[in-house]
Amino acid sequence: MHAHTVDCAAMSPSLRSDRVSILLAGGGTGGHIYPNVAIAEQLRTRGTEHLHFLVSNRPGDAKTMERLGEAYTASPMRPLPSLRRPTSVLPFLTSAHRSLRQTTELLRDLSITAVVATGGFVSGPAMLAAARLGIPRLLVNLDAIPGVANRQLARVATRVFSTYETPLLPGAERIGLPLRRVSVGNLDAPSARRRLELDPDRPTLFVTGATHGAESMIRTLMQLVQDRERSAFLRAWQIFHQCGTFDGGELRASYEGAGMTARVVDYCDEMGTAYAAADLVVSRSGAGSVAEAWANATPTIFLPNPYHKDQHQAHNAQPMADAGGAVLVRDEIEPRRTLVGFLPVLEDLCRDADRRERMREALTVSRPPDGAAIVAECLCASSLTREDRHARAGA
Repeated sequence: MHAHTVDCAAMSPSLRSDRVSILLAGGGTGGHIYPNVAIAEQLRTRGTEHLHFLVSNRPGDAKTMERLGEAYTASPMRPLPSLRRPTSVLPFLTSAHRSLRQTTELLRDLSITAVVATGGFVSGPAMLAAARLGIPRLLVNLDAIPGVANRQLARVATRVFSTYETPLLPGAERIGLPLRRVSVGNLDAPSARRRLELDPDRPTLFVTGATHGAESMIRTLMQLVQDRERSAFLRAWQIFHQCGTFDGGELRASYEGAGMTARVVDYCDEMGTAYAAADLVVSRSGAGSVAEAWANATPTIFLPNPYHKDQHQAHNAQPMADAGGAVLVRDEIEPRRTLVGFLPVLEDLCRDADRRERMREALTVSRPPDGAAIVAECLCASSLTREDRHARAGA
């Protein structure tokens, strides 16, 4: 999964103006927000300070942005409606109209010179409004199987980047997934564990379901630890579990009741530290989670989200598994059924330190480069064309 070299100077329309001002659109989950945060970090190292985020109006997005301290606007845009729910079509169309008007005003008010969209339903109004105003627009596709929104938005994008090769986005330029600095650990394992208030000398299992916690995955872990005989191999380990929006009290009580050593947090500010602390990870396989595990060369068991019709999370994780650094296990939703495939893999990897080390070595030599710098360089190295200036002036 190596990135191709991108010729930023070739971007057309390009981006020079008296002030570079970027709108970073993407929301609904942290997986769409954090790549934009990574791009923002790279833009700031290049002197671009006028940045604004467009996220969804879901409460989780507001919490994320407030935690990050970034300027943002919440879009009323709704996800694409399901054909199985025709009553959702009218609310969707209403939200699309409101969102397009809101974003058009935002682009004008902030004198935006370029839009970066990381996909998903929030990106639509931003890309369409920017196209109407002649503002350059970059689409960053994050998943192995682009969603319907991304496939449509690619048609109006000035430039399309993708973290996976896909025939569904012809002409897209390959990059590594943009990662925040805190996503890559710089501590040795004992120091990272101390920072997370863990025993520095104890083997560590890091469990993460990203923003929303992944309830079916959590229920599987809870089912396992409650069976003291089958989970006996875990007693030598400690667990650091980021549970997202799942009830942390319930999960904590489950570990405590089973006599497990575990620290449960709803959110981890330093994901790189968590990966550095871990001997093994159990995770969903959103594009961001895969990229973080790979960048930190941490052996991982992925349980892809079972609710996605296109199963894109399984496709996200497959390259890391092919590289020898991960194992994919099917999440059957019902914990007892999931354990049939999950338990043997977890027990084997917990007991086999040599296998984990081989996985770590495989990930170290194969991990992709970070794409945030490539996107930021394109945004800063180019200039607005005369046609775009006229389009904006006359809009």
